[in-house]
Amino acid sequence: MNNYNQSGYGYNQPGYGYNQSEETVVGGYRENATIVVDNNAKYILDSITKWVKFLSILGIIAYALLIIVGFGIMAFGGVAAANLGLGDFEGIIGVFAGLLYIIIGAICLYPVIKMLNYSTKMKTAIRSDRQDIYEEALRNFNSAVKFWGILAIIALVLYGLVFIFAMIGAMVS
Repeated sequence: MNNYNQSGYGYNQPGYGYNQSEETVVGGYRENATIVVDNNAKYILDSITKWVKFLSILGIIAYALLIIVGFGIMAFGGVAAANLGLGDFEGIIGVFAGLLYIIIGAICLYPVIKMLNYSTKMKTAIRSDRQDIYEEALRNFNSAVKFWGILAIIALVLYGLVFIFAMIGAMVS
């Protein structure tokens, strides 16, 4: 007989900080179950928080620059096309390229702001031992990771469609 609990994960073992009780299971989670965040876990969370803050600030700067570059492309793309003697179509492409930069930058600002909120709230939660702030920090982290996951799924689907249409185009040619 193994020492694992009913779910087979073994988190009810001594030292895991999980106290399994005979309480009602609601939505896959046990009521009144606790996860202990001891000083070692707080030290690790504090270290993670510093790196997340650093990376989120870099992300905010990078996406803000992307938006600024997008406005620059939109403003000067048409002017450059006219000065080089290119047609109106090339100027319109410049405007759409700039708009694409702005949209991508604006969309990607959301998760890095959520990550910055996570790091700020987690630091506060660690210092004050407040459960509500800890949960709010985790909600921010969850939002950011969920956003990147959904964006990755969308990208994979788009890449798949491009690949399928490229194969169909190669067969037709």
